[in-house]
Amino acid sequence: MKHLILDCGGVIAYPRLGDWNLPFGAAQILGEERARDLATAKYLMAHRECARWLDESQLVKDMEAEKDLRREYIRAMNIRMDWHLTMDEIERLAGDFTDNILRFGFFDDVKPWLERWYGHVTLGLLSDAMPSTLAFMEWQGLLPYFKAAVISTQVGAIKPDPRMYEAILKKLDADPADCLFVDDKAENLDGAVKAGMQAAQMTRSTALPATLWDGPSVKDFAAIDALLKG
Repeated sequence: MKHLILDCGGVIAYPRLGDWNLPFGAAQILGEERARDLATAKYLMAHRECARWLDESQLVKDMEAEKDLRREYIRAMNIRMDWHLTMDEIERLAGDFTDNILRFGFFDDVKPWLERWYGHVTLGLLSDAMPSTLAFMEWQGLLPYFKAAVISTQVGAIKPDPRMYEAILKKLDADPADCLFVDDKAENLDGAVKAGMQAAQMTRSTALPATLWDGPSVKDFAAIDALLKG
């Protein structure tokens, strides 16, 4: 296999607070009383109503544009949750989400295996994500290992939309038959197979996917390496 294409969430990184949409400093910024709301049904319902601001299928130019969307999301949540946030608190929450890498955890096996593969396997990143994801991977020292990286907010579509797979194949200048795609979501793997790639589901014990895929699976990066060699 000449090319390895990886998703980010569930494969490379995980949300340290258990929710991709929580700023790392949310509890401190909100304060003890308002922070209790984060685990309630009211919060989940409000998030569903406001999630359109965080739509990863829209085009988002850069981190400043992402921060603008986050501000609008927080303003909308503020109304529904009766938090009475000040403008400063809204700004701090938006900035913490967009700029604070601590909301991302990175699995321990990622960097060692990227180092091993670098120069031997062409690496690509394909993720439904906002621009901050690429920044965090850059700050973590991971992005330079990838020949190409495509996120949904650059394309204006999310997986399994064919445009996502077309975009990474074009950037890699790769034949899909020469590609192994690893993602944790079954529907995204189906999309990769339809695009002509081989695929495997990441099923890390600490981040099991909600739906298991009827196809090859890997539990860590060592298992990905075995598939590449097989």
